[in-house]
Amino acid sequence: MSVSSPAQSPATGNVANSALFSPDRIAGTIALILGVGSHALNGFVTTAVLPDIIRELGGQNRAFWVFSSFEMMAILAGCLTGATKVRLGARLPFMVATTLLAGGSVLAGLSTSLEGLIAGRAVQGFGEGMIVALCYSLIPDLFPNNVAPRVFAMLAGVWALAAGIGPVSAGLLTELWSWRAAFLINIPLTVLLFLLMNSALPARSRVEPDKKAVDTGRRGGDRMVLRFTLLTASILLLTMIGEVHQPLPLAATILTGLIAAALLLKIDRVSVQRLFPLNAFKARTVIGLGTWIVFLISVSAAVRAVFITTFGQVYWDLSVTQASYVAAGLAFSWSFFAWVSSKAPSRRRELNYLVLGPLLIVAGMVMTAASIEMASLPTFALAAIVTGAGHGLSNQILLRSLMYTAGNREQDLVSSILPTLSSAGIAIGGGLTGLIAVLTGLVSAGDTTLVSAEAVSRSGAAIFYINAALTIVPTCAMLVLRHRLIGLEASERATSK
Repeated sequence: MSVSSPAQSPATGNVANSALFSPDRIAGTIALILGVGSHALNGFVTTAVLPDIIRELGGQNRAFWVFSSFEMMAILAGCLTGATKVRLGARLPFMVATTLLAGGSVLAGLSTSLEGLIAGRAVQGFGEGMIVALCYSLIPDLFPNNVAPRVFAMLAGVWALAAGIGPVSAGLLTELWSWRAAFLINIPLTVLLFLLMNSALPARSRVEPDKKAVDTGRRGGDRMVLRFTLLTASILLLTMIGEVHQPLPLAATILTGLIAAALLLKIDRVSVQRLFPLNAFKARTVIGLGTWIVFLISVSAAVRAVFITTFGQVYWDLSVTQASYVAAGLAFSWSFFAWVSSKAPSRRRELNYLVLGPLLIVAGMVMTAASIEMASLPTFALAAIVTGAGHGLSNQILLRSLMYTAGNREQDLVSSILPTLSSAGIAIGGGLTGLIAVLTGLVSAGDTTLVSAEAVSRSGAAIFYINAALTIVPTCAMLVLRHRLIGLEASERATSK
């Protein structure tokens, strides 16, 4: 199935067909808003309070694990979600996921050590990973292609709202009580989500599971265990590179992680109950190249999650709330430009946005590095806006192109794996960022204190220049993907005549 812009999609003649809150879609739409909103809010709150956590619990050299443990477990959950949704529907997985999110929030919020906090974040991550994967897998179920741009624009607005609420709520909660409240505040949100999903979503899947796949899956439990073991090993090894500082052990860790990932994909492709789309990471295909782009852009973006709020506080002496709002400029800009891209008058314009987006992300990284060299807070803030514009222009077009290009049997797997790939990229990017921070002298190996203003001045720019260089790879890949999409869609138009 090709992807067309709203302007190219056939008119439905029925306003209800394009309504996001029509009676047959309202439950799913609310699920998307709350699920994605929960994920976004938790991300902004955690980024905002991380410096206070480090001040109380220590562990600056392991700060990336606060994010990476979350993302690693989100990956495991996301890989389960597509097949689980096909067999059980969306309601039961949503309820399990919200329960885990609540439990992880309590554990993180009451922790007296960084290790306990990281464990709580891991449980949170599993719950959030299921929630977000379910939300994305509902999009092609509920909305036709010509409505999908409005859905992504709505979700971008949710991110903007979270960006507005998150920093101020984190700042107020931290100042009135403690950073712990930023995690415990999840409890009422998860209760609301649990109750809503229990009553709003159908109890069973809309698709009957393949009996052969189910029977084979029961008999092939060892293979499923093997795949999850390989998945866990590959993500853990590639995430922990931030903890390995000697060249030979570092090379061995990376190589072993890549071998485990390659073996996992090879076994999965010949399995009846696959965890990944058939063409995932096959760069010669549209889906394969697209999955690489989603992953690699997330790898380079992790540097902002780990360091951007900390830099604002220690280098420019901003408060928690002020630094968070500077960082949240990315989310506001992302939301605005996602709305701009959703209004693209033609598919040609969309495909131009697809390529322009990564170029702006590279420019934003370079601007961030330059702002540190110049000690310019306005440039630092502007860089977040430019980076957000890049994500906003291209992200929804990229994800929608992959979702609606996939065949019907692959749609759940493709749709649910996309946020999982982003989580994988952030987790591995967090480890890579930690390694680069040590190698550039931004963080000293074994140092548990918050990064200093002197260290930021000396080495802060380098870490963003390096990530800008890394982002050039998916930028070039996006040019190739654009060319392939044009060819695919031209071929399908010719066939339909």
